[in-house]
Amino acid sequence: MAGGKETPRQKMIGMMYLVLTALLALNVSKQVIAAFVTINDKLDRSANIINLNNQSNYTSFEKKITTVRAQKGDVAAVEEWRDRALRVEKRTKQTVSFLLSEANEMIKTSEGADWIAEDGTDEEGLIFELKPLADILGMDNYDIPTNMFIGGNPQQPVQRGLNIRDSVIAYRNSVAEIMATYEDVPKKKKYTFTAPESLDGLAEALKTANPEDTSSLAAFMRSLDIPEKIEQRIHGVSNDVPWPSAMFDHAPIVAAAAMLTALKLDIKNSESMATDFLLTKVDVQEFDFNKIEPLAFANTGYINQGDSLKLRVMIAAYDSTTVPDVKWGQDADTANMDNWLPATNLADGSIAIRGDQPGQHKIKGVIYVKQRGVPVAKPWEFDYAVGQPMGIVALPEMRVLYRGYDNVVEGTASGFPADKVTLTGSGCQLVKKGSQYIAKVGSGVREATISVSGRKDDGGSVSLGAFKFKVKALPTPGLYLGGISQGQSPGLSNVKAQGRVNCRYDESVPLTNVSFRITSGTVSVDGIMRKGKITGGGNLDSNAKSILSQSKGKQVTLLVNYSGPDGVSKRTALVFQTK
Repeated sequence: MAGGKETPRQKMIGMMYLVLTALLALNVSKQVIAAFVTINDKLDRSANIINLNNQSNYTSFEKKITTVRAQKGDVAAVEEWRDRALRVEKRTKQTVSFLLSEANEMIKTSEGADWIAEDGTDEEGLIFELKPLADILGMDNYDIPTNMFIGGNPQQPVQRGLNIRDSVIAYRNSVAEIMATYEDVPKKKKYTFTAPESLDGLAEALKTANPEDTSSLAAFMRSLDIPEKIEQRIHGVSNDVPWPSAMFDHAPIVAAAAMLTALKLDIKNSESMATDFLLTKVDVQEFDFNKIEPLAFANTGYINQGDSLKLRVMIAAYDSTTVPDVKWGQDADTANMDNWLPATNLADGSIAIRGDQPGQHKIKGVIYVKQRGVPVAKPWEFDYAVGQPMGIVALPEMRVLYRGYDNVVEGTASGFPADKVTLTGSGCQLVKKGSQYIAKVGSGVREATISVSGRKDDGGSVSLGAFKFKVKALPTPGLYLGGISQGQSPGLSNVKAQGRVNCRYDESVPLTNVSFRITSGTVSVDGIMRKGKITGGGNLDSNAKSILSQSKGKQVTLLVNYSGPDGVSKRTALVFQTK
């Protein structure tokens, strides 16, 4: 790659090109050729990580459209930028499919069969994944790539080889025009951009674009700049050769395939730049949310035996820093809003409902939600019933029991005070702790039963139900280097500032007070032969800190041994790439 300031990713790809060119000048062994399989796999993994970010961007457009509709706004402007993003997505898939189809045809010529992975095409038949290169029998065959992409004269490669570069340049130019050619309706001004034949004309081409976009457009254009010719130095003699010849002349099949994978990574990275840019064009004032929790509810909280209950389960998003304004009325008061009361607990907007009277009850109310800064009343209602004594078992933290963990269990029974309710367990050990129980499950148990009984005033006991629970192992925790988690792309300064690693659960795991102890581990950085150590407690030794300080633009892998509350030793890893 050439032109302008290079990103760390471009430098990495450029270095790979140089390594390939150097190795092709040697009579390399099969072991060295096989190393390109590793290079290809790492490039492919990087492309998959970037693809996750891209898919998140496409989802963000849909979320913004949903928000505008919920606020009864005009979604046309958001849909226009969403549609542009979908055009970028389509062009990306087409270009990636073309590159992989060329790799497939090359491998197919050697192996006699298509090399497309099972389920490696989408509904339109576009290719997005090939089979592993490690399975290629003729991986050291260099005649096929040379004949397909160069022909007999390296100075005049065949059109098929030229088409590879042309497809990337065409993708770049079309996506740049999707990004930059639009009408700014509020300013009543139309901006255009026509990609120049070479980057020498980029400054002139940018004059018709929105001045606010020029830096992003220039970075995007340079991210996919492939020179027509590349300088090669052999035995001290310099020679400019066409790009296809520099990449594929006498390149073994696995090396040529790795080149095409590198181009796929370039395309996916540029797709990310384009969708990030398009998202900045959507200014949507969304609801103020900072927490998301699962919510299950029904119109009634009580049913008779033989009846059915419609339970709705969804995700509730809310702002925990703002107290909601809630008003409500119960039973007879539901008919007259003037009699409605504010929430019982003004600190969090919750309502305390007493079960003094048996039978059916109704509550109706409103909650005020700010939309575009204006409080809007959203009506709600809830039906509930006060019934006869019935045993209930609740797990405040989870709906299963975990091995090796102190599961907190609460037991209640309508009609019995808490001090007259007893829990007993089968398949688990229950220990009373205050008003709660701690349930412990040993190894080998797959299902446990907790029974509820109530003690009557006459001293007798009545069984109120038995409840079965699945038993599972504790979820695998995430590994963090400071605040750096799996798949992130932190800056080098952030990486260098870290001194220890730790295992913990993120917010997606509803378990509290679970600690993990790291006993040992290693730190490795691609391209650096030596490894650093992680000592007990998760501290990095001096060697680990040293190689991390050299990890700019490289993939970092941390592998640790740890144990949880169950005392079982396990392994986990953290992989990220520095910027």
